[in-house]
Amino acid sequence: MKLKNTHTLIILCAAFMIFVGGSIPSAAQVERKVDKITLLAAEIPGGLVKIEGTRGVGVYPDLFYEAAAISNTSITFRFVPWGRAFREVEQSEHLLTFPLTRLPEREARYKWLVPLDTDEIVFLSRDTPINSLSQAKKLKRILVWEGSSMEIFLRSKGFSNLLAVGKTESLIRMLAHGRADAWFTVRPEKMESFSANGSIVKIVSGDVINSESVWLVGGKSFIHSEESRRFSQVVRNLVNKGRLKELKQKYKILPK
Repeated sequence: MKLKNTHTLIILCAAFMIFVGGSIPSAAQVERKVDKITLLAAEIPGGLVKIEGTRGVGVYPDLFYEAAAISNTSITFRFVPWGRAFREVEQSEHLLTFPLTRLPEREARYKWLVPLDTDEIVFLSRDTPINSLSQAKKLKRILVWEGSSMEIFLRSKGFSNLLAVGKTESLIRMLAHGRADAWFTVRPEKMESFSANGSIVKIVSGDVINSESVWLVGGKSFIHSEESRRFSQVVRNLVNKGRLKELKQKYKILPK
């Protein structure tokens, strides 16, 4: 008797769902309802990504805002340290991040949606350019973004003199104040001058040490919504048409 009542209750619940909604929604249908596409990122010096309030400014934010307008989607940026961004996106079904380097050890942990650019990786320093790994190994302290491809690369080369830091502004401040000898990072297309103790510190770049392919990615369990699929396709189209180069020229990163 109890089993019969339970069976009747299940039938009534299903009938109610059909009555109020027309049908019982599938898990995929629920996932497709997305208000905004959320992109996690941190600042990248040199005009690529800058934080202004809750908005992103620079080459990559401009690219994504343009893609959102064309694809009729809404996007929002959430700015967190890179290590946190990578971890959150890896475990999420809907968050995106950029620009993430494609490495063998990351291949199965993310969905690689759109190739964006190729980054040149260098040592930035205050005085003497650091032009080789052997030269860098003699330094007392080298800064890297925490959890970044740069940290992974140097550790794979036997470096133990690394200081991994999560926030871009902290990395800039520590290099400018002389708390580290160098910062292993993306080569700025235009060299930066940082303020330290009221004076301007000129940063010099060494030779290119490594090149990396960087992508727009979701986590390994990322589920495309209709909006994210449109958005990703437009980003791909813009990149293929050379829009990144045009935006770099706009921000005077590249000459016109």
